[in-house]
Amino acid sequence: MEKKYLRDRMLEKRKSLSLLEVQGRSHEIAQRLLLLPEYRQAKTVLAYLPVRQEIDTVPIIKTAWQQQKRILVPVCQTPDRRLILSHLQNLDQLEEGTFKIPEPKKEYICPVPSPEVDLVILPGVAFDRQGHRLGYGAGYFDRFLVTLRDDCPIVALAYEFQLLPFVPAEKHDVPVDIIVTEEQLLYTNKI
Repeated sequence: MEKKYLRDRMLEKRKSLSLLEVQGRSHEIAQRLLLLPEYRQAKTVLAYLPVRQEIDTVPIIKTAWQQQKRILVPVCQTPDRRLILSHLQNLDQLEEGTFKIPEPKKEYICPVPSPEVDLVILPGVAFDRQGHRLGYGAGYFDRFLVTLRDDCPIVALAYEFQLLPFVPAEKHDVPVDIIVTEEQLLYTNKI
């Protein structure tokens, strides 16, 4: 199945979710994530900020702060399609950034090197049981993920319908280690 067709189909399906469905499913997913040993052991967590009916990570971020974890968020650098990881201390530090994704205001960007990350929570459009991930097509996360420590777990948050039998993958695509949906917790074949 061609990536563009699959991406369009999955985004359309996600777009049809009501706010109530997003909140309910996000809550279920968050509860599963927060019980993960990989999450509980992590001191520094990279989490995305949600847009366009993505799973809501804000409750996860708030819980992580209460647990004295350091939260990092990605900041897109459009000229070279790279991510800067910025320490986030407060949601008030955010504004609409690249691709309308919330990002820290310029004065609050506090870069942190990727080897300091203990756990990555990332979004995607579709996933398969081998951990292959279909993103939005710009490659920001794929370029970033190769800079992580080898022992840093990559966790994808997904709605159950985003988990497919097969997702096309290329050599440069980095698979995820764990997929958390509202119905299951899946350790991929990567681990």
